[in-house]
Amino acid sequence: MYSFVKPLLFALDPESAHDLTIASMARWGALCGAGQPKPGRSVEIAGLRFENPIGLAAGLDKDAEAVSGFSKLGFGHIEVGTVTPKAQSGNVKPRVFRLTEDQGLINRFGFNNQGVDLLVSRLKDHPYQGVLGVNIGKNKETPNERAVDDYVYCLTKAAAVADYITVNVSSPNTPGLRDLADAQRILEIIDPVLIARDSVTNRKGQRLPVFVKLAPDFSDDDLQQVLNALAQTAIDAVILTNTTLTRDGLTDVNQGEAGGLSGAPLTERSFHCLTLALDALRNQIPVISVGGIMSPEECQRRLQAGAALVQIYTGLIYAGPGLISGAIDATR
Repeated sequence: MYSFVKPLLFALDPESAHDLTIASMARWGALCGAGQPKPGRSVEIAGLRFENPIGLAAGLDKDAEAVSGFSKLGFGHIEVGTVTPKAQSGNVKPRVFRLTEDQGLINRFGFNNQGVDLLVSRLKDHPYQGVLGVNIGKNKETPNERAVDDYVYCLTKAAAVADYITVNVSSPNTPGLRDLADAQRILEIIDPVLIARDSVTNRKGQRLPVFVKLAPDFSDDDLQQVLNALAQTAIDAVILTNTTLTRDGLTDVNQGEAGGLSGAPLTERSFHCLTLALDALRNQIPVISVGGIMSPEECQRRLQAGAALVQIYTGLIYAGPGLISGAIDATR
């Protein structure tokens, strides 16, 4: 089926194709209701049970418009967002580019979203029975010295409609955001967030797990220092990696566009970050692997290496929904 749909989507500009996909998945979910996670190899982390280890990465369904539709693909978990306290339009268009020759995407969306209040209203009493995560960030206009206020605000608002919260300090498209992930500064964000989570519960009325999403562009030493800092906290998982600013080995005409690169060009860098994190954390904190996962075999490689879960975004665009069921079957 996707082999017929893909050429039509790829005939559109990438953001129009994205918007059409979200609208179609939202309509499908509204008509047919939420789906069940496809049974697979179950995983338990942070007090949460995942029916299979395959998840939808944040960034695709930013405003939680199509959770029911995407749930029909069988994901064990779905992560929506990134959401910010106030709605913001993001960067000017065009802001997303296909690198078809490289099986990649470059985006500079800039946390475009409709704000946390609308997202919470959409997720209130949502029937999805898989694990539901909400990825949170700061508004572009919020200075870094007050960024923690945005993260605490979003966590407090979204806790009751989420199974877990992910703190995003790794997008390359909000100026200065990655500065917050420096080993010397990251605890200035994480410690207050963890204090705030002690006063809320998740959508099941249980302790709210907090995950942290990191970039792939640290040096090995710097990434290890960040991980060592996080290991001293009570965070529940690390997600590696977000998109990259590197452009090594690209051939597509769009390679020079500014923004974060995802897809196949990120595969090996993301895998390297996974293995480094597993060695640094030594099972103290689970690692969720995302970035350049384009096939069921790559899902299997990440899990066999030690990832607790994997997440997919760009691979879904290039390979279609069959990637999800194939990955669940391959990782049983």
